[in-house]
Amino acid sequence: MIDIIEASAEILGENGFTTDRSASGDTQFLIFENATVLGFLFVYDDPASLVTSWENDSDRAVAAHQLGLRRAGQKAWNAYTVLLAHQEASFAQSTVLGTIEESLIGTRKIARAGIADMSDLRAVLLPLLPLQAAPKLDAVDMVEEIRLRTTELPPRALEAFFSGADETAIMQVLEETP
Repeated sequence: MIDIIEASAEILGENGFTTDRSASGDTQFLIFENATVLGFLFVYDDPASLVTSWENDSDRAVAAHQLGLRRAGQKAWNAYTVLLAHQEASFAQSTVLGTIEESLIGTRKIARAGIADMSDLRAVLLPLLPLQAAPKLDAVDMVEEIRLRTTELPPRALEAFFSGADETAIMQVLEETP
């Protein structure tokens, strides 16, 4: 099992966020901020604890940091509360987590359970992260690719097309084909 707060700080830090651990009562949480987003990340052992504690924990964190939120200006519109649980959620708990996410009172919310490793955590944090680079694809032989995909055209029409013939010559070939 990963330390979700530490791993979140690592992922967010790699993506231009400043992070700081904080506490409100017995609850440890992570504060994160970049040029456009700020928020709080809470971790619970199980979804039941998340469901019963998130609202109180979130309210205390927001109250403790209200001056910073007020100084954030426009960025305060992009304030997030991220609520994560190590254990998987039941169907009923997943429904409640969805309801939490739909609530726009105070902050935007991300509520997920079943965070077992770094790939789970990265997937949950994607809405906060900058767009990722497009995948690098191998070179494609376009002529061969077109030949493979144009099975309904006669080979003679394809050859005319690839030869660089003008449009009228290609159209003539297509019209001659039964």
